[in-house]
Amino acid sequence: MTWIARVAGGRVLPTLAPALCGPLATGIVRAVREDTKTAMRRLTTRSLLGAFFIGTLVTSCSAPRAPAPPDVVLIVIDTLRADHLSLYGYEHATSPHLDRLAKDGVTYTRAISTATWTVPAHGSLFTGYWPSYHGAERVAGNRMLAYPLNPELETLAEILAERGYHAAAFVGNGTYVSALFGFARGFAEFTNEGLEHPPTLARTVGDWIRTRRDPVFLFANVLDPHEPYAPPPPLDTRFAEKRADFGTMITTVVNEQRPLTPEMRAHFIGQYDGEIALSDAALGTILEQLKATGRYDDALVIVTSDHGELLGEHGLAGHGVAPFEPELHVPLVVKYPNQRRAGERVQRRVSTLAVFATILQTLDISPPAGIDARPLDVAHPVWVEDISGAGDRIRVGYDGSYKVVETGQGDTKRRTAYDLAADPEENHALGDATALGPLHSSLTAFSQAPRPVNPAARPVIDAEDAAKLRALGYLE
Repeated sequence: MTWIARVAGGRVLPTLAPALCGPLATGIVRAVREDTKTAMRRLTTRSLLGAFFIGTLVTSCSAPRAPAPPDVVLIVIDTLRADHLSLYGYEHATSPHLDRLAKDGVTYTRAISTATWTVPAHGSLFTGYWPSYHGAERVAGNRMLAYPLNPELETLAEILAERGYHAAAFVGNGTYVSALFGFARGFAEFTNEGLEHPPTLARTVGDWIRTRRDPVFLFANVLDPHEPYAPPPPLDTRFAEKRADFGTMITTVVNEQRPLTPEMRAHFIGQYDGEIALSDAALGTILEQLKATGRYDDALVIVTSDHGELLGEHGLAGHGVAPFEPELHVPLVVKYPNQRRAGERVQRRVSTLAVFATILQTLDISPPAGIDARPLDVAHPVWVEDISGAGDRIRVGYDGSYKVVETGQGDTKRRTAYDLAADPEENHALGDATALGPLHSSLTAFSQAPRPVNPAARPVIDAEDAAKLRALGYLE
């Protein structure tokens, strides 16, 4: 019992005592009790230390332990429009793994992204601010370039890291979700190279999960179904006939003003759907590793997208183009710890901005003062902000079935309104947007509110990044 007495008398005891609870503790207690008969006859220092150790050990083993904080897993599947998922009523079974996750969680059926493309949408997820407030928006007149996040804003990873979380990011879209734009802030590990292929990313994340023992904030950006649409066999023919002569880039056809025939559109949609299935399988791999390591049940798991994709609607293709619903309506599934509210479907329109506040609320962390985000289950406005390639400010607001799109600034500002209940495909604009009184007034107030100045310097895209952007369809 000499070794035990020495440990009991030092600073190691508080660390060792929890680990000794159980069969080992029982054996130690029994051994020291046998020695107690002798100790009572010889009140030596050694036996007194042994008695102190036993008291501390028993107290440690019997006292209730504070529950470990839940892991936070945020998965963004890039370029994923909600209406091409079986979970959202699509005719093809593109997302069986997301479907299964939804049975354990809450599906928000009318989630709207804060922007039409990657940088501003991720900025809102990471900061809890609308794009014009966090500053990571397109440089006016330059379709491929954006400013970094405002460095004065605290990111989600920074907040969680300060509270003991090990924050790690695994990124498929490494060109835009990068340190260059401020997205690496707060992450102890940030990997955004070599993970473009969803199965590779999923295996990398799975291997990493098996090495962790501490509470984690895991962020994963899955690149597909981003262009080029090139799912591997058999996914390339699962949903439609593949026409190799049509290529992998619907944006090339549209930008070159070639006719997008029904056969061509069916080909591109089939390839897009195949990439959805590929990324859904990657999601399944990550979820299985969470289950295999015993982390799934207690974890907060959120799956969403940064934006959708136009597939020929309105004669347009891709994203970052125009704020129609195929670009804005994204999936959002939240599995709360211990599967609270499993299988619930929320029909109310929500913003993906609320993801930030929902994570902090679930962890009982006070949000930073002044943020725009409110939790998902608290009523909140739904806005979209963007800057067009030509440099025009774009804002979108919703009220019930009504949607108003504001374009331009100053004297050139104009508004277009739609009734999504009567016209879900947005083919017939309403005559007078100002007739939508409350929405018209609230959008005016939102537009006129002062914005902070983003002190971040304009980044420079080098030749390597330009080549990556060209491969993703951002450059011709």
